[in-house]
Parts: sequence; structure tokens; C-alpha cells
Amino acid sequence: MGFAQGNFASTKLHTVNNTKVLIIGAGPVGLTLACELARRDIPFRIIERCAVAPQGSRAKALQPRSLEILNDLGIAEDLMKIGSTELPYRKFQGNKMIGETPRTGFPRNDTRYPKTLLIPQPEVEKALRIKLQELGGSIEWATTLTDFKQSNNGINCQLENDRQHEAMHCSYMVACDGGKSSTRKKLGIDFVGETHQEEQLWVGDVEVAGLERDAWYNWLSPVFGIAFALFPFRNSNIWQLQAVMPADQDGNIPAPTLEGFNQLFKERTQMEGVRLTNSSWQSIYRVNIRRAERYRAGNAFIAGDAGHVHSIAGGMGMNTGIQDACNLGWKLAAVINGHADDRLLNTYGEERIPIADWLLATTSQRQKVMLDGAKTGKSGFETLGTNDTTQLNLNYRGSSLSKTGQSTINGLEAGDRAPDVQLTDGSWLSDQLRGTEWKLLLPGEEKLTALTDLVKVINTSDEHIREAYGGGEAAILIRPDGYIALIAASVQEVTKYLKQLNGL
Repeated sequence: MGFAQGNFASTKLHTVNNTKVLIIGAGPVGLTLACELARRDIPFRIIERCAVAPQGSRAKALQPRSLEILNDLGIAEDLMKIGSTELPYRKFQGNKMIGETPRTGFPRNDTRYPKTLLIPQPEVEKALRIKLQELGGSIEWATTLTDFKQSNNGINCQLENDRQHEAMHCSYMVACDGGKSSTRKKLGIDFVGETHQEEQLWVGDVEVAGLERDAWYNWLSPVFGIAFALFPFRNSNIWQLQAVMPADQDGNIPAPTLEGFNQLFKERTQMEGVRLTNSSWQSIYRVNIRRAERYRAGNAFIAGDAGHVHSIAGGMGMNTGIQDACNLGWKLAAVINGHADDRLLNTYGEERIPIADWLLATTSQRQKVMLDGAKTGKSGFETLGTNDTTQLNLNYRGSSLSKTGQSTINGLEAGDRAPDVQLTDGSWLSDQLRGTEWKLLLPGEEKLTALTDLVKVINTSDEHIREAYGGGEAAILIRPDGYIALIAASVQEVTKYLKQLNGL
């Protein structure tokens, strides 16, 4: 199956240590997974090859569905105070302002987070690290997985840092180590797709003198589309810079520098009195459209960019990775705790690979719309957000975990995301849905007769819950990751469903 067989002989190896799950990579995906395991008391270790957390702004959008997941972890409200949802798009051609477009959400009453939150990735990671520490977990910095070998009993790993080599055994391993994942390559999982050499950008973090921090600035061009863009982060002096760069005949572009940023800004905007200063991060972004052929190899899994990379259009990469981790986390815990058969873990790829395929198609389509609009001078980044990019409408209706047959009168089906709703007392249903248990919405006082330690029962007498969930008498079972598993006529069907998890 393509497992690494490497050499485990080393005189420096310490005694073999054991854990249940090894997480490789402490970005948003690995941290989300670590938090999901920690709050379920699953032993794990999370390693990160970097010695310190990267500080470049990188991804800068949290979509509504990801905010719901982070709300379940108890950190969304703090992030809302740091980020921005209202910054308008200000458009220029050269030094001439041609319009300003307000940020618009997609009004809906089934979520407390209807708008995309613009926030730099390091702030998301920081909040997740703090939550992980509160849950008793910690990151092992400057530590790499140098080799591993799978067996019937799990995975034998070699870890290395500047102090020692260590032999470690884990039951499961999850690679959250990015698009260039060395773990994915060692697992023999193909990364199928293409690189668009003609679509490359300079990106970086800069300070800007001479512009007000009250808009997302877009300079449009019939040649480059987005000739230059500057986005100011709230409660910070940092702006994120993006500029399309044409490649030479070999597909290369020059390395970005602060001097190069200023020269390009002057050439493409002709604006006087503006200067970029104190660049703390510069990078080249190349558009890759790729997806891993599978998400599982034995007891090893991949998540986030290790499984899918795509255009940045729509700001959904980090979000999809966070949602990957949410999907996998509760399933790993259920199997490790003996509440489900190992075959439950096969549903991770079954459910998330179609989402990745949707992601690649959607971001490619949004990228084309954005560039076409920018080249005609009609629009820029404001075209990227659509109702589907909120990721609230994504579902698992085709999953083997979704027991189809009955739906609510307003069209909810098994596999749909469970709607949130504000209750008559002003609180939100998501306050009751928070936690690691399965949730069962019941119209009366009926209780489960078995497996009650796994299920939290929520009474649906509030009129707003009844409206959101169809107003019927059905029992609605919600998975730990917030998706409807079953719409049943009786509690007995719910009990049967949960028992069957152990015999998938």
C-alpha cells in the first residue's frame, strides 16, 4: 500500500513511547484536530517542524461554517473581535478611483455567523493554541517525523528534534503538513492535478504610509486583472499585499522584496504619496489545482492542504481543512473509545473527498469570474463571495452515515448541516448543541432508553427550533460534528442507529 519501510536502527533512539494519535503539523488543521481529540480525552501528540509559529498573514478568511465549528470550541466570539466583516472594496484603475462596493453577506436566519470574517491566519492559530493549552495539550516544536512503518498493530515512527531521536508507536497518524506534505508522499498517495504556471502572485505583509485603513484596495488592469491589492488587518498596522506576476518563458518569477513591492506599486498604480514599508513576510503563490487520490492509507490519514490545494479565490482552503479535522476528530475518538467499528474511519474520505472536488471546481470558477471582471474594469475581489462559499450548504446526503428516507416538511434531510437558530429567549440553539456528544432533538419529554451517556437530548418546544427543523414530531439525531445523521419517527430508531455504528 506504499507504506514507508525505512531504517529504524539508531544508537540514539530512546525507549519507545506510545500514543493513540500522532498529528503532523500545527497549523489550523492540526490544531483543530488536536483540540477535538483533547476535549474527548484521546491521547495524542502534535509535532511541528518549525521552531516557532510562522507569522506571515497567509490565509485571511474564516467562512461561516468554520466559525460555527470554532464556536463549538468556544473561540469564535474572541476571533470576531479581532477580524473584520464590513470592510468595503475600493477599486482603482491606475490612480483613478472607479468605485467602491460594500461587503455584502447572504442573509439567512439559520446561523449566528452569516458573514465571512477577514482575519490573518496567525490569529486563528494563536486562538487554537490557547484553546489546546486550556485542554491540556501542547505542541512539540522543531520536531519532524523522519520515518515510519505500518504494522497490524499501528504505526512505528521515528521523531527527531535538536535534542534527540525518538522511537514512538501510535495507533493512528494524521498528516496535516501542507500541500507539499512529505508524509503523503511517503504513504504513496498520488496528488492528482495540475500547476498553473501562468497564474502566480507576489504576496506579502507590509506597512503602508499614505492610505487610510478603511477599505480593501483593488487596482484593476486589462492586462493583469488584479494589478495590485492591499488589505488592512483590523487592530494591526499590517496590510496584506497581492499582485499578479507574469512568469518568464521558464515559468519563473523574481523573488519578492520590499523594494520590488514599491517599484511594482508605482508602476501599476501611478499613485503619489504612498509608500510600502517594513515588510515582515514575502512569498510567491503558485496556483495548483490538486487533490489526493485517497485520504487513508492503513492507519494513516491526510487532512487540509495535504489532501487538496486550489486557487485562493473565495478564501476556502484553511476553512476546508478545519472542516476536514472536525469530521475526522470525532470519528477517531469514537473508534479509539470503542463506540464504533474501525470502518467508521472509511467514511472520512467518503464524505470529505466529494467536498474537495467541489472545492477545486468552485474556486477555479470563482477565480475565472474575478479575473474576467478585473480585466474589464467592472469588478475585483468582491465577486468571490457567494452563498455557496459560506460552506453552510455543503452536506453529506450521499454518505453511508446518513440514513435517508424521511425528511422534514421544510426539506431538511439526513446529511444536511444542522441549522442554528436564535431562540425566543435570545440565546442560540448552538449554545445547546456545543459539546462532544451526539444531540437528539425531541418534541416531547421522551428519553433514550440506552446509550444515554453518548447522547444529549434537547427539547424542541421552542417555536423557533420547531420552525427551523420543520415543526414535525420527528426525532432528529445530530452527529458530534453538527450534521444530521437520522430523521426518525421514534427514539427506538435512534438507538438502533447508534448501536449499528459498532457493526458498520
